[in-house]
Amino acid sequence: MTGWRTALRPEDGALAAWLGIGAPLLTAIGGDGLAESPLAGWFIVASVVAAIVGLATGPPDQPRVELGETSGPRWILAGPLIGALGLVCSIGIEHLGLSDDAIVVGPISLAAIIALFANPWLPVLDTAWRRLLVLPFTLVAGAVFAGFAADLVDGLDPATMIGSIGTPEAAIIGFVVVMVLGGLAAGWLNLLG
Repeated sequence: MTGWRTALRPEDGALAAWLGIGAPLLTAIGGDGLAESPLAGWFIVASVVAAIVGLATGPPDQPRVELGETSGPRWILAGPLIGALGLVCSIGIEHLGLSDDAIVVGPISLAAIIALFANPWLPVLDTAWRRLLVLPFTLVAGAVFAGFAADLVDGLDPATMIGSIGTPEAAIIGFVVVMVLGGLAAGWLNLLG
């Protein structure tokens, strides 16, 4: 049985600090938290490539994913990661000033899929090196998604929200919020023991 102290690592605290302090501070200074410059674009694209290298050089003997009585290979969870790699790369291409990001996003997604399936035949990097490779992507993706979330709630008016409590839309939103919070609570309770 693992407790929360063994499950949390220093980089988890660093990511929480970045998402709670660093990304909002950059967002307040300059829009979406990412400077609109070619240098930022190259950094973003390089972070995506480094994340794919980190993905490709992981140990091939990862345990299977188990959900209840069913289990499957680890790559089955890669869909959201590949989507995030494509989205972040698209933003990097925008920062480079290129208008057609589809030219790069497709090959980036394909490279991530190939990295997943070529993993057993590629050399394995030490965990610390792989985490260093993935760190820039994690920070960039955190800033992108924090900016996206800020854009979503930017136009919310609490008085309007309170006035719409009895509507079907509010019921659906309330249901989704309760389900998400319940899932998070169940995960934390499971983690704590």
